[in-house]
Parts: sequence; C-alpha cells; structure tokens
Amino acid sequence: MIVTLGFWLIRLTIWLAVAAWLFRVFVESSGRSFAARDRVIRWSWLIGALACVAHVVVAMGVGHCWSLENAMRYTAMETRRVFDVELPWSVFVNFAFVAFWLIDAVRAFRSREVQPLGAVRHSVWLMMMLNGTVVFGPKYWIWIAVPCVVAFVIVTLRSRSREAAGR
Repeated sequence: MIVTLGFWLIRLTIWLAVAAWLFRVFVESSGRSFAARDRVIRWSWLIGALACVAHVVVAMGVGHCWSLENAMRYTAMETRRVFDVELPWSVFVNFAFVAFWLIDAVRAFRSREVQPLGAVRHSVWLMMMLNGTVVFGPKYWIWIAVPCVVAFVIVTLRSRSREAAGR
C-alpha cells in the first residue's frame, strides 16, 4: 500500500472528528460547571462535525475519485470482508449521519443553552464510530476503539449516578 497525503488526510479528519466527539462526551458527562463549558461543547461539536464533513469530502475525492458507484462498491467489499454481507447502501447512512451532525452543531450555536446529547444520540455516535473503525480501519484500531468504548461507558454511568444522587 502506498501511503499518500490523501491517505493521511482521510485518517486525520476522522481522528479529529472522533476526538471532538469524545471530548464532548467527557466535558458533558463530567458534571463540572465552568464559565466556558457551553462554548467548549459548542466548538468541539462544530469542529467534530466539520472534520467529519472534511473526511467524507476527502474520502470521496481521493479515495473514490468522486464516484458514488466506487464508494458503494468499496463499502460493499469492506462490509463483506468484515460482516460477510454486502451493504453498499450504508454509504447513504454515513452521508445522513454527517448531515445530521453538521445540522446539530449549527443548531447548538443558535440555541441559548447546550442540550445534552442523551443516551440515544450518544449511542448512535458510538455505533457510527465503532462501525467505521471495525469496517474501514486497520485491525490495530480495535485496540484504540475498545478503551474509548470502556471510557465512554464509565463516564456515562458516573454521570448518571451523579445525576441520581443530586435528585
């Protein structure tokens, strides 16, 4: 495999998106209040969304030569390799996810207070990140994803127990 600038841009943009999402998880779940908390959450969320958009743009341009057919073929091949089933249409799930994230980030800037993502939305992000890691990432990424999932679960459980104790 030849490693190119495009190869690294595809990876760096998604790493930034995942890092921004995890940063929001930890800030939101910490339960700590500080002056710039809402601003930190808003900006991390927007940076994550923009990085995810950049990831799709770079992947489509560099990885698939702006061909939806190529993207669907590659996705089908990779999902077959990992799950033994072809899912070429999952490209559209990714497009919808990216659009939703960007819309949500813009909405967060327009609202007075930052709304917590909640368990369902966090679970969607977690599933998208894990799916992308397992399907498209190198095998060693699982060793990065698993600790992130464990940290996510611990932080979420601590946050819920803190909320329950505060009631």
